Amino acid sequence: MNESIERFIRYVKVDTQSNDNSKSTPSDSKELNLTKMLLKELEEMGINGEIDEYGRLYAHLDGEKGLDKIGLNSHVDTALECSGKDVKPQYVSTYDGGTIRLNDTYSMSPKEFPSLARHIGEDLIVTSGDTLLGGDDKAGLAIIMSALHYFVSHKEIKHHPISILFTPDEEIGRGPEHFNREKFGADYAYTIDGDYIDQIDIETFNASHADITIHGISIHPGEAKGKMVNASRLIGEFDSLLSPSERPELTDGHEGFNHLVSATGSVDEANLHYIIRNHDRAKLEKQKREFLEAKEKLLAKYPGIKIELTIKDDYRNMYEVLKNDDRAIKHAEKVYRSLGINPKHVPIRGGTDGASFSFMGCPTPNLGTGSYNHHGRFEYLSVSDFEKMIEIVIALLKA
Repeated sequence: MNESIERFIRYVKVDTQSNDNSKSTPSDSKELNLTKMLLKELEEMGINGEIDEYGRLYAHLDGEKGLDKIGLNSHVDTALECSGKDVKPQYVSTYDGGTIRLNDTYSMSPKEFPSLARHIGEDLIVTSGDTLLGGDDKAGLAIIMSALHYFVSHKEIKHHPISILFTPDEEIGRGPEHFNREKFGADYAYTIDGDYIDQIDIETFNASHADITIHGISIHPGEAKGKMVNASRLIGEFDSLLSPSERPELTDGHEGFNHLVSATGSVDEANLHYIIRNHDRAKLEKQKREFLEAKEKLLAKYPGIKIELTIKDDYRNMYEVLKNDDRAIKHAEKVYRSLGINPKHVPIRGGTDGASFSFMGCPTPNLGTGSYNHHGRFEYLSVSDFEKMIEIVIALLKA
């Protein structure tokens, strides 16, 4: 097992799951365990870095003067959908295209996960079936650290000045908080936080979220006729007033959606939380208006109830920035083609720290990692894709 893979496995064994119920920064102090490990490894390479008061790690490696300062960033935290504690990676040598047994309960094959068929004959790293793997985004961390190790080990190789940023809390949408553009210092950057290594992601959703509280009319059920309005029953009615075609399970590509993430309630009060997504900002605004219209319809239909509706914007489509400042895109396209890779641009049906960084003055497309099926127990990493991505990042940084 090579040093880069050992580095990846070392990182995924550190529990860094963020906490969306926390107001602290980072949202969970255990995220700092990995951040401190990364700082120590950087210092052992001879690279100076610092962890700021918000848990962000900044570091720099000097390069050739006069060249663009190129930034690299990834996040230390893992997703909330599946446990990231006690991760036990399993190594699959020369995958034969059949069923991979993760444990006595779970297995995976190309029938359920067609992307596996692309990796027949490759070595894979998979989960034990009890947790996620953490390739999102510890593969990105390991790729960046491996590229840095290459340059400090080959001082004869000239390269761009390199800026590094490792953030906490990306999975709960708080990675860009407290971003210090001046401290980062890059002219443009790349987030290493995708999957397919032939993709240069330059479009994200425009993203908002909505929180709704419905206050019903609670009456003793024996005396409820003509009086009670059960707030819990209005959950489904509110949802039915939104466009039925704009649900994540019915959309792909550039199609937006309203996703009901959670709904809880009683007779007296019900609470709904939605995420709202669209690559087109005008269409996103239309979706947001549907929420206001749904509120007004219910208020008109059920006199006496109260509805609180809050809609907030989270991030914007980074293409609005990148189409006007395409230095990072052009540089990456040139490097990919020099390596025999025909780069693809596929709209991300999600977000990335780079979307916010782009609007904060640092254009930042997103690149792949070679890890797939993120956020769950069926996550896996292709060793050859991962190693190819290290090669790509090194090539991006060479003078």
